[in-house]
Amino acid sequence: MENVSKLTLMSNRITSFRLTHQNILTLGYFILLLLPFVIAESLGMLSEGLYTTVLSVLNLIAMMAFFVQFPLAGRLKRLPLFANIDWGMTKHKQLGKYLGIFFFLHPLLILAPKFFVSFDYLTVSIMDAITSPQLLTGLIAWAVMSVWVMMSIYKDKLCMSYETWRLLHVIGFVVIATLATLHITTVGSHGQYNQTFNFVWWSLYLLSMSLVTYNYFIKPRFIKGKPFTISSLKKISDVDWQLDIEAKSKQSFAFEAGQFVWLNTSGSAYNFEQHPFSIVSEQNNKGKLSFIIRELGDYTKALHKLNIGQTIFVDGPYGSMSLERSRTAQGITLIAGGAGIAPMMGLLRELAKQGDPRPIRLLYGNQTIQKMVCLDELMSLEKSMKNFKLVLLCEQTESCPETLQPFVKQGFIGKEEIQQSIDFDLTHQPLTQDWTVYLSGPQGMISATNQHLKEIGITANHIHFEQLSF
Repeated sequence: MENVSKLTLMSNRITSFRLTHQNILTLGYFILLLLPFVIAESLGMLSEGLYTTVLSVLNLIAMMAFFVQFPLAGRLKRLPLFANIDWGMTKHKQLGKYLGIFFFLHPLLILAPKFFVSFDYLTVSIMDAITSPQLLTGLIAWAVMSVWVMMSIYKDKLCMSYETWRLLHVIGFVVIATLATLHITTVGSHGQYNQTFNFVWWSLYLLSMSLVTYNYFIKPRFIKGKPFTISSLKKISDVDWQLDIEAKSKQSFAFEAGQFVWLNTSGSAYNFEQHPFSIVSEQNNKGKLSFIIRELGDYTKALHKLNIGQTIFVDGPYGSMSLERSRTAQGITLIAGGAGIAPMMGLLRELAKQGDPRPIRLLYGNQTIQKMVCLDELMSLEKSMKNFKLVLLCEQTESCPETLQPFVKQGFIGKEEIQQSIDFDLTHQPLTQDWTVYLSGPQGMISATNQHLKEIGITANHIHFEQLSF
């Protein structure tokens, strides 16, 4: 028994060190960021001196990271390195902040050594930099970059619509990319002395601009050729709507349970008004899609203004939170907070359709019962599915109907509730190493729940979540 326990512990440790999908993506991005450095080293272009060399390497990596920002936000579902849209957008925002700080410091880091020579030398160098026509492209790019990064960080506090902000965001960074590429190929210590290296930067620039052109001019034309129409719109809770759409030409729309799309109800496929929503339908080839949408912002609070028969454009599907990721798991826990029930319903309906015999648990949390959706269907699934259990967690349970009381607990989705959703093996040990968890909800809840799962022993490669906060 002691040897078995040691083998089990060793197996668990090996499993915990297994690279997750996110780890592999991070490694891939890291290798990509080093590409200009490798080229510069192979061409013998790195400067002498520790400070200058380190600064040169950081500049190369930062500029490559800037160009990587375009595919990270480019919805490139057919390129494995950029196919995880939710994770990619999260990294796009995080990386953007760090790049903003670095590029703001860029001229200061270049001028810093001159300060140690003399203050007068520093002053003269600053004046030369400001008045030099050669440095004009860099100075404009630096100023625009500073403003645009701040606009990105504080976009929720700006007095403008998301569509206007997004248009300015795209235009601004196209301008920055153009000016920055001109700067590094005409003034930069690498580009101005080597045409081969200039070719690398201009190639990256052209690839980035091609991606922008495709996303905003070419792809909308394809989407326009496959319009959908609204077939049903009804309110299903105090704050939730169910929206059903179907393809006008009855063409199929292939997707996997747990995926999402961007919906455009503006009437123009080229409009920037696009919003991500999870598909709650079962997988089918009939061109019909359903969504559960919560009133959270200006757009979703105006859903009642949509009309039956109205044209709607669909970009997708996207997302990697599919059932394929739990194919070998012994059990599945679905955790939904508030509006996060939408992708969980898509996954659960597909599991029910497949007649999956494994233990499946749903922890569904919200403030009140009145803000919960699909409760009749969930209770029905607990009766019809072989091994499905439903737990509803509410902050307030006073007005809970009698039929729901067996499923309702007062409180939040915490560590104890998650532990109770996981079955035990024959040795009475929790199946944490073979249990898959799908998670969707507000960002704070996702962070807290991820910590709970880590403490329980669920490894990162068995935790799958998407925040749909773009």
